[in-house]
Amino acid sequence: MRHLLALTSLFFLFSCGNQSAEVANDSVVTDSTNLMSNANSDWHELTESWNASLNLRNASIMKSFYADSVHYYGDQLTNEEVVRRQQEYFNLNNDYKQRIDEYVELIKQPDGTWLVKIMKEVTANGKTATYPASLVFTRVNGIWKITAESDDITDLNKAKNIEVSYSPETTTVEGLVEENNTYGTASGGDAKSDARIAYYVIWSKNPLNVRNNVIEDLNDWKEELNVERIQLVGHSEEIKKLLNRKVRITGKLEPATSGDHHTKVIMKVDLVEEVI
Repeated sequence: MRHLLALTSLFFLFSCGNQSAEVANDSVVTDSTNLMSNANSDWHELTESWNASLNLRNASIMKSFYADSVHYYGDQLTNEEVVRRQQEYFNLNNDYKQRIDEYVELIKQPDGTWLVKIMKEVTANGKTATYPASLVFTRVNGIWKITAESDDITDLNKAKNIEVSYSPETTTVEGLVEENNTYGTASGGDAKSDARIAYYVIWSKNPLNVRNNVIEDLNDWKEELNVERIQLVGHSEEIKKLLNRKVRITGKLEPATSGDHHTKVIMKVDLVEEVI
């Protein structure tokens, strides 16, 4: 019964959000910042409804938020294909949940569509991470529908692979920095009873092919191809100030060698710079 009530409320909220958003389209155009800062804003409610549909994992509700054709993380898909991809992801990550951490910006675009920029916190496969994301709402037959969904990480990773090498060579990587969390197991106890530990990862602008050019001493360092996520070791305070921003990180690459390493390749950081 509670689940049925939740679904009913979601449909009602989506319907009301679309009706209200039509008014917002005319009356709030001159002050988009105020619109997004208002917790009861029409766009806030509409986006929250979309987010709730993902957490409920109900195919028909999820599909109702999307237009017939959607530019979805770099691919042009039908709304049915979008939902199919989402459900496949849910099946692989039974603990999936998402919440909107922050409303960043609302932009009315020249073609009359609205771009909603958010920070979303996603939990999947036992890990939680925050990503910058965006939705484009387009008015279709009087109803606001999502016609594009993406995030900065996906946009960055459309670039070509570049060749790099393990330490002792120095490598510079550009991309977005995110904070991830995992359970600490240093005490040797049950992971879920231990404290959560934060670590930092850069999503590389270009996927990396990491080569091992020092054969004699490091021939057990496995080469890794198409590396997109690299855990950063060192300079944590500097990195933390640049979370979810475009950065340039310089350091030495090594393969993961301990339980404290959460990506196949790590970087021991020497220099942290923000990309303006």
